Amino acid sequence: MDRAGNFLGNVIRRINHPDATLAWLEGVWPSVVGPQIAAHTRPLRCLRGGLELSADSPVWQSQISRMEQDLRARINAAWGGTLVREVKFVAAGTNRPAMSREFDNSHTPFIRRRS
Repeated sequence: MDRAGNFLGNVIRRINHPDATLAWLEGVWPSVVGPQIAAHTRPLRCLRGGLELSADSPVWQSQISRMEQDLRARINAAWGGTLVREVKFVAAGTNRPAMSREFDNSHTPFIRRRS
């Protein structure tokens, strides 16, 4: 019997949509990189061979950047093909994916009262 991650990887490769790929990657992240690294890093975006990661501290970012080649190999092996060619880091404060303007009210033009 195939593992669910292998089966889902095959299905998601057929879908070929960045959101589906990221959802798969988030789901298998702890099993691919290990629980300790997964506790301090998070995949944010995976487009055209580039994987954007967030690390919770500069120390973890430095450590993972030294492991980039191994990390790419683990992800690509779990995917069953070449998914990631490059790993980039984004600032730790931006570890949430961008919210669409439909749900983000920070741009609304109403006047807020000051306390």
